Parts: sequence; C-alpha cells; structure tokens
Amino acid sequence: MAINRYYSAIAQDTTLTGTTTSSTNPITVGATTGFPSSYPFTLAIDYGSSSEELVSVTAVAGLSLTVTRGFNGTTAVSHAIGAVVRHVISAQDLTEMQAHLGSTTGAHGVTGAVVGTTDTQTLSAKTLSGTTLTGTLTAGGGVGTSGQVLSSTVTGVQWSSAAAGDVTLTGTQTLTNKTLTDAKINLAVNAQTGTTYTFVLTDNGKLVTASNAAAQTYSIPTNASVAFPVGTQINLIQVGAGQVTVQAVTSGTTTVLSAGATAAAPKARVQYSALTCIKAATDTWYVIGDIA
Repeated sequence: MAINRYYSAIAQDTTLTGTTTSSTNPITVGATTGFPSSYPFTLAIDYGSSSEELVSVTAVAGLSLTVTRGFNGTTAVSHAIGAVVRHVISAQDLTEMQAHLGSTTGAHGVTGAVVGTTDTQTLSAKTLSGTTLTGTLTAGGGVGTSGQVLSSTVTGVQWSSAAAGDVTLTGTQTLTNKTLTDAKINLAVNAQTGTTYTFVLTDNGKLVTASNAAAQTYSIPTNASVAFPVGTQINLIQVGAGQVTVQAVTSGTTTVLSAGATAAAPKARVQYSALTCIKAATDTWYVIGDIA
C-alpha cells in the first residue's frame, strides 16, 4: 500500500547549512518556512543540478531534518554548504496516482475488488450495520420488486420506504407465481382434551388433537360468527379412545359434506383416524379422511 505523503503550496526554498556527505542524517537547513507539518514529505537537494538528490523527510526538529536519503531512485551524494533545498513532488507521486486511477483492486488500500455503485457485482460475507436502504432490497436474502438479492448478514437495517409488492418478514401478503424449493411447513398443534370443541380462526392450518376416552364432538361455526377464509384447512386426529364426530354448529346455515354414513356429521373411523375440514364456500365445508 502506498504511503501518504504531504505537500505545501507555500514552502519556500532554503539551503543546506552544514556539509553533507552521502550518509549524513539528519541534515540541517537554513529555514523550514512553509514546509508541511506532517510527514513524510519530499525535498530536492541541489535542485536542478546534476547532483540533485531527493530525500523523504520523516521528522523535523527545529532546523534539523531526519530523512531517507536517495529517495525515489535518486543517489545519495555529498552536497556543499549553501546547496539549494526545495519542497517538490516526485515521479513516485505521479506514478502512484496513475496506478490508483487505473486500479480495480486494492484502491484506497482496500484488499480485493472495489464495489461500484452501478456495477453488477456479488457481495459475499458483508455485514451492513446501521444502514439505510432506499431501494427494494429485502432482509433475509429476499428479492424486491427490482430484483436485488441480499445474501449477506444484515444488522440494524432501516427501510426508508416499502415499494408496492415488496415481501416483508411480518406482513400478511399473498405470493403469486412463486416457486418454493424444498419448502417446509410445520403444523402447529392444538391439543384438545374435552368432549366438545368449536373450531376457532387460529385453527386454520393447524393439527387439532382430540384426546378423550368419551365420545367427542367438534363443531364448525357459521361464517357469520367465525369468518374462516375460503380454502381453510383444519386437520383433526382422534388420539383418544372416544370417537370423534364433526358437525356444524348451525346445520341449517353451515353445510357439512362428507362420505360418512351421516354426511353432515361424519365420524372418525377408529382411534388415530385423521380428518381434514376444508372450507369450499362461505358456509360450505368438506370433511375428508378416514371416515366412518
């Protein structure tokens, strides 16, 4: 990585005040007026002559300068008292600048490829902390409406806006034409131990276990009382010895259809028989499974 050198637009020429051999260090000068106050910076001794030597100044104590002799490919030589000393830029300054302008890796001291704001690039193992994202990038590796994909760790992200159609982690949303690969849905279990139970809205998509030694009745409420969405599925399994019957709370309003001996009130065939109640219309339910 290149060393940061310092410059001054007001540095004044000075001269050596002591005899300087090829190994003298530090060197002494008549003045340091306008010289940079940070190090390193570059000076030319015997500026413009055949004996010109570049030195890199690493420290200044009064008029005594600690230097690196023979800097930037020049040769450390002897200089007489009164030799002109001038603050300069060197070929190395310009070479490093050009190398930086043309570099796509390691620029600004960064190891690896530089991330461009308009380039198509894959970011790996990046942690974004306290970041404000104004596009449609979604957390957790999601894809927004503009197609951005995030595969790194996101912490403390602030979403400045949510575009229509963005998928969020907690929103209630309908996904259309999405392919889920190796998707897994774990059923939540509602364990019931009584002899009667009326399904509630949160039973949608659950497995209800019916465990009682006596006969058990499970009832489907009217749409007016509990508005299950059309397409609701409630899974029911008889784990107790008591036979399970599924029926409508209000038979004249809610229609239950099944292949059971009593179509409107099907029963589980034996212990551990499983039934599924499916809402097909506003007040129409199908009950399928191991039915008696």
